[in-house]
Amino acid sequence: MISLRHNHAELDEDTAENLATGVTKLPYTVEARPPRDEDTPSKLQNLANGVLEYQTKYLGLKNTSPTIAYEIRRSTPGKLRFQYAAPTKRLERKIRTHLTNDTPQVELKEGVNGLPVTEEDTVGGGLLTAGRTDWYPLKTQFDNPPVDSVAAALHHHAMQNTRFLIQILFRPVIGRPLRRYYWRKRAYQRIGHLRREKEKLWGSRPPTPRERKQADAIENKAGSPRFHVSIRLLIINAAEYTPSRVKEISGAFNTYENPETGQYLNATTVTPFRRSQITSFAQAVQRREFQGWSQKFQATKNELSALLSLPNRTQDNIQYAQP
Repeated sequence: MISLRHNHAELDEDTAENLATGVTKLPYTVEARPPRDEDTPSKLQNLANGVLEYQTKYLGLKNTSPTIAYEIRRSTPGKLRFQYAAPTKRLERKIRTHLTNDTPQVELKEGVNGLPVTEEDTVGGGLLTAGRTDWYPLKTQFDNPPVDSVAAALHHHAMQNTRFLIQILFRPVIGRPLRRYYWRKRAYQRIGHLRREKEKLWGSRPPTPRERKQADAIENKAGSPRFHVSIRLLIINAAEYTPSRVKEISGAFNTYENPETGQYLNATTVTPFRRSQITSFAQAVQRREFQGWSQKFQATKNELSALLSLPNRTQDNIQYAQP
């Protein structure tokens, strides 16, 4: 059966040049090289706290808070880089300060903009979003940085003919008071349902320990500052194998699944009817903006600090800090 949808598109010269060198909305980048012989924290708590800035306009109706990006890039199999991008020099300084506070031995260098593409490359991708309603939190307690599993999936010998860019966009939840009100209202309705006695055919039963834990977790998330988060996977030169690459990379994010709340990150491959829409997806990644192709979900500071972690594993292609 012939599919009417497409999972990859080939780039012409002009499009490839624009994606590689075009102007981005988050131009200030910081590459973070983890220490080779020092442990890195499982979560970057100082970073998540320090970059929180609330900004609105139109009497608080529109969210104009700055968007920040965390990117994991493999432009060649031998080089795996971790970098952060911000729209202003002031936020770039904040990122540098808080990365150093979280990981004193980290080495910070100027990062890169644009996408690692050339003419006749193919591009495709996928999106990760909350598998359950996003008032259920992801896992936040780890012995080692959860990004270790993502780095392991991008080791030197994995999928050598393919380049990758994993992008996590985030900004504070503020503005749109009606939308925030209904989100909280539905969350507290769910809390009430979980804590309520359940009617059965014969009598009723009290809430189970798991239901009580879920209610507590949702209440904690609903009462905490939150971020809008979008996770994109850009796959370069996988051609018809793009869906397989999306599955392989998204599987590395299974470590964030929360067994108590049942929350997880669900992956979808970008498969539009027109190939030009795949190019549009790549442009959204290049511009580092939420508009279009985002499937955003809400995350607390604890959830976000785990998503932003730096690897703590020994791997040939990770760019480490110089001793």
